[in-house]
Amino acid sequence: MQPRAAANQITKALRLALPQDKWFPVDPLTIAQEFGVQVHEEDLGTGIEGAMLCSGKKSAIVINSRIRELGRRSFTAAHELGHYSLHRDRAELRCSFEDLVDTAPHPENIEQEANEFAMTLLMPMDDIREQAGTGVPTISMAKRLAMRYGTSLTATALRLRESSSKSFALAYVTSGQVRWWWPTSRFRWRMKRGQAWPSALLPCDDPESHDTRRLFGIEAKARLGEVLRVSGADMPNYDASLWIVETPDERRPWEWDKIEA
Repeated sequence: MQPRAAANQITKALRLALPQDKWFPVDPLTIAQEFGVQVHEEDLGTGIEGAMLCSGKKSAIVINSRIRELGRRSFTAAHELGHYSLHRDRAELRCSFEDLVDTAPHPENIEQEANEFAMTLLMPMDDIREQAGTGVPTISMAKRLAMRYGTSLTATALRLRESSSKSFALAYVTSGQVRWWWPTSRFRWRMKRGQAWPSALLPCDDPESHDTRRLFGIEAKARLGEVLRVSGADMPNYDASLWIVETPDERRPWEWDKIEA
């Protein structure tokens, strides 16, 4: 079964069993126990977030006891439940933090599949679209929905990115450098991994306007227009920051300006 189909199947069962005011946040570990999966919390060290173990008819999910952030814990649990639902032919799967942020629109490996399952289960698309409306996502919106779903800010922003067709990009920044950059198809410019993030940008929940050329240079201005709207948040638990960069410029690719020095 495909990741989304497997998660949606559980969502349908939950909505039949629970009143609407109890739909969120979803508790993946309770679901796992209902499936007969043992749930454990152990110190797995600094390299592993969670694990899924199978032996015969017995299965277990293990969450690293070092995880303190509730949203990160919930996503890890949903990720491991995804492995149980999709990959329990494997005897053992141990998942790192890198595995849990390995997302893609069209999953190509089991870690990406488990992440797609987790995001679909914790943040069903019908609900997130209803909650987000038709505007461009902002950090303020991501924080509000993270509270609703009991998810991390990063996971919530990624899900908002997946649900929207507006022109914006997500940037995950560590040590002043871009770790990953995920634009929508309409945001026709890309920062490279390792590129320096503009030090002039300060975290803010609601978007602030900035001169595109001053932030990112001539090519970005030609592709995105003169003004960008940016919101961002520090995430001390990850030693990182998350940013949403929006362009109000509605030009299509064939309307781009020529790049001039």
